[in-house]
Amino acid sequence: MYRATILFLALTLSPALAAAQQPCTTDARAVVQELYRHMLERAADSNSTVWARQLQSGRTVRDVVREMAKSDEHVNRFWRQETGEETPYLRAVGTLYRHILGRQPDAASARSWANQATRRGVDPVIDQIVDSTEYAQRFGDWGVPGSGGLEYCGPNNRAVNRGQDPDAAAQARFRGMDRNNDGVISRAEWRGNQVSFDNQDWNNDGVISEDELEPPAGRGARAGNRGARPTPRFENLDRNGNGRIEAREWDGTVAAFNRLDANNDNVLTRAEMLGNVADEPVSVGTSGQLPSRELRVESRVRWTDTGIDVRAGQTLAIDARGTVRLGPTQNEVAGVDGTQSRRRDAGAPMANQPEGALIARIGNSPVFYVGDQNYVRAPANGRLYLGVNDGDLGNNSGDFQVMVDVQP
Repeated sequence: MYRATILFLALTLSPALAAAQQPCTTDARAVVQELYRHMLERAADSNSTVWARQLQSGRTVRDVVREMAKSDEHVNRFWRQETGEETPYLRAVGTLYRHILGRQPDAASARSWANQATRRGVDPVIDQIVDSTEYAQRFGDWGVPGSGGLEYCGPNNRAVNRGQDPDAAAQARFRGMDRNNDGVISRAEWRGNQVSFDNQDWNNDGVISEDELEPPAGRGARAGNRGARPTPRFENLDRNGNGRIEAREWDGTVAAFNRLDANNDNVLTRAEMLGNVADEPVSVGTSGQLPSRELRVESRVRWTDTGIDVRAGQTLAIDARGTVRLGPTQNEVAGVDGTQSRRRDAGAPMANQPEGALIARIGNSPVFYVGDQNYVRAPANGRLYLGVNDGDLGNNSGDFQVMVDVQP
């Protein structure tokens, strides 16, 4: 009887245990097929091999989700305004949530994201959702949204199961980003934006150690050994403690405040700060060095203030990347050197340069071309501004990510 009971329990429980401990899959094609089914809502075709090769070459599932959501097919099929919407793109935001997070947003969040998308385009919204804490907790770098728990074994089997110890998950995530195996994660290796990097870099040494990337439980346990984490920027700015940031408490530019203020009520909520904080130029210089900034140059804003004052003759080292979509149909895509067609726009600030290219001016000096040049010599004294070479900015979306370093 005893043996029969043991045998019955083994047969009954073993399938459940096996499911809970199911290892990750090494089949990149199966992962991509699930993403096609869930995100593109169709069967995978021959083009899906491109995504599978990216996974096999070391890119994470999170990377593929981000790029698939930004793909022309996804944007053209699912990102559109519909008649009768209270807010433009409200239903499209719901579809985006379902494809990336596997759920519908609450009404307030949907309106906030739709307003941001109207002002800034869909690509920044996708970035923020994919970089969100919720996505990280639900899927990490290797989980497959909409698959019911499927995970991909990245190179060196770096994927981990959802039920695994969070310390092991953090270790796997760390190894996945530490591409040169030097024991720290540099800004170039980090898969988020500058703000998220700074939030993890507790000691402000410019790199993230494995200890700094550990899960929240571990942080609390060791806080007494290494000091508490710095107070987040929102709490620092909210001096009167009323849970919102008023204009008189803001320490940035007026333009940055207005960009963050998604509902235009002249105060910033925590959600608005977390959703758009990467728009504010971030200083990455240290004492004794010349100014340095990493910022986003929005395609709908004529001039973005870099916060950097330069002198004539100084060299500006510029690392610019990203793409923007131009025009009412947004079918024309431009990199920092302009559209692929190299067409000109007679109404643009520089009619003799490609439409959509990265341009600059210093103070009220004449506009000059930046494009994909790595070094530009400042032609005048004054504040440096960056922009997109387009005559009609109102229908654009997306932004360029630009790092500017001033050299003697």
